[in-house]
Amino acid sequence: MPIHYTFLLWPHANVRYRAEAQKLAQAELQIILNSCAPEAAVTPVEHLGMPALSIEAPAPLPEPALERLRRHSLLFGLYLNDGDKLVPVAGRAAARLGEDLPGILKYKGKTNELFTQMLINVGLYSAPLRTPDDTVRFLDPMCGRGTSLFIAANLGYEATGSDIDRAALKEGEQFLKRYFEYHRMKHAFQRSSLTVNGKSAPCARFTFEDQSLSFVELDAANVRKCFGAGRFHVIACDLPYGVQHSTKASNAEGLLARALPAWREALVPGGAVAVSFNAQTAKRDNILQAMQRAGLSPLSGGPYDEFSHWVEQAVTRDVAVGINDAKIRRS
Repeated sequence: MPIHYTFLLWPHANVRYRAEAQKLAQAELQIILNSCAPEAAVTPVEHLGMPALSIEAPAPLPEPALERLRRHSLLFGLYLNDGDKLVPVAGRAAARLGEDLPGILKYKGKTNELFTQMLINVGLYSAPLRTPDDTVRFLDPMCGRGTSLFIAANLGYEATGSDIDRAALKEGEQFLKRYFEYHRMKHAFQRSSLTVNGKSAPCARFTFEDQSLSFVELDAANVRKCFGAGRFHVIACDLPYGVQHSTKASNAEGLLARALPAWREALVPGGAVAVSFNAQTAKRDNILQAMQRAGLSPLSGGPYDEFSHWVEQAVTRDVAVGINDAKIRRS
């Protein structure tokens, strides 16, 4: 007899974006379940006027699956349907550093932190890996002030970010330093310099408990030269939207064409690249083709075709995912 769960969604502050959230949450949830409970099916529902998703599974979801569901970007609560009652099963995973960490630093053009967590999840759980979630090595090669790094750190991952914007990196670094000091969290901080193409790539590294978070001033196409081959389990980033100047579209696609081969080499076998972009200026088919030319296997169909959503008048955001499927070794 099938088992039914109700997956209540976190209410989004932006009312217009909230209308898209159920569709995005369903796609993310299906991808997570495909990685750990592939026979489970997801459908949208409402419960007492609240947006929700229904999960039907042939058997109770095992604890490893529940652990992954706790990391879903929009989970409010997971409940087992018991007749007309909802029995609590799981809530959101506890943040390793602080639930408020990704949201405090405000700046123009910041990508919503819940969407950023969704992007990381889509990349990680699309990857045909069986690495424990708490050993994940994450890279954002265009990290800006580091929102994605703060989310990855909260999820328990080793977080590395690179960017060519020195001021943005410095702002993210200073913010994290103040956050640690304000909350009296034990940590260590180290400055160093890596050498790439004969030039210095300044690095700021925080270590805390059994984790690390690093900011590196580096061109996105040089991550392989800087960090080495087979380093990261997932690479995720939000591409420049190019709202102000239409030429930014070709720049975003050109940047990917130049950087993707290095990103693929920096991935472990079976690792994934996930990028979000403005579909009004950069075409999804072009990005998927660029992934294929770089040696990645782009994913399409099913939940991967459901991420396009309205952000504002000039921005319709979408997601593309590619897998480094060369010589995959499952452990």
